[in-house]
Amino acid sequence: MNLSSIALAFVASLILLAVPGTARAQVASGEQNSHFADTPSKADAASLEKKATQAQARIHANKDDRDQMMMAVKTNEVPLAKQVLLRNGFTAEDLENAKIILRTGGGKGGKDEIEISATCCDPKEITIQRSLEYFTK
Repeated sequence: MNLSSIALAFVASLILLAVPGTARAQVASGEQNSHFADTPSKADAASLEKKATQAQARIHANKDDRDQMMMAVKTNEVPLAKQVLLRNGFTAEDLENAKIILRTGGGKGGKDEIEISATCCDPKEITIQRSLEYFTK
């Protein structure tokens, strides 16, 4: 082995030793490692579901929002549904990168209702289900 090979091996080993130390320093200083930041938490999922339940109650209580959400689901207009959700407790961050699923169907004994549910994460989904009146003759 010549002197340049030894020097190169020494520099490479220093780099390998420095990388884990840097990662530990970032975690200790409060910065989050991107791998851990992307991990979904139970708190995020619970918070999103709570917002869905609260938004559903608010929409039921407000005729204009209820009618707009019914129309959004019927015509499959995700942007309109997002507007109604934003006015009723969801934030832009909640809806960012969320898959909005609009569903029509399922009779509930003559009731015409909106049901909102949410799941988090990977992928984050917000489902808005409109039940239809069920007529029997």
